[in-house]
Amino acid sequence: MNSTANASTARRRILIDSGVQGTLVRRMALYGASTAIYLLVSFILSDTLSHPQEPVSESLLRCLDEAIFWAPGLMLLAPLFAYDLIHISNRFVGPMFRLRRELRKLTTGEPVGPIFSRQDDFWADASESFNRLREELIELRAWNAESREPTELAGTAESNATPALKQTPPE
Repeated sequence: MNSTANASTARRRILIDSGVQGTLVRRMALYGASTAIYLLVSFILSDTLSHPQEPVSESLLRCLDEAIFWAPGLMLLAPLFAYDLIHISNRFVGPMFRLRRELRKLTTGEPVGPIFSRQDDFWADASESFNRLREELIELRAWNAESREPTELAGTAESNATPALKQTPPE
């Protein structure tokens, strides 16, 4: 079973699972802000220790003057980093999103087709395992429906016969 049969299909949405991917983007923003604060504090401490005779406010102003050069770069690169993170996360969020959706359908008895992974998706083996499980469940449900049908008819005939036996008078 080839899990890459639909490898050429492109994703239609940028955010597949906004809960997961939103958390990743927020975490990336937190790391970026933490890095900027760390750099600023490091520059201020370094400048303060380099010029012990000057007040800390002078070191702060000098560092803020330096931040004018690197802070806009971080702000310009942040959307690029966020887009790249979302794009990469689609490779694992997409397959899990499809797997969860199809599992919900499978548990409610809705018709479910096989899942195919895109060429660069992670966890292609999960779709292969799901497809095997889906086939076995379809076969099991068909077998169960076939085996239940004669039993139900026999059970109906027995239940109809039982009252007649109970109605016969004892001798």
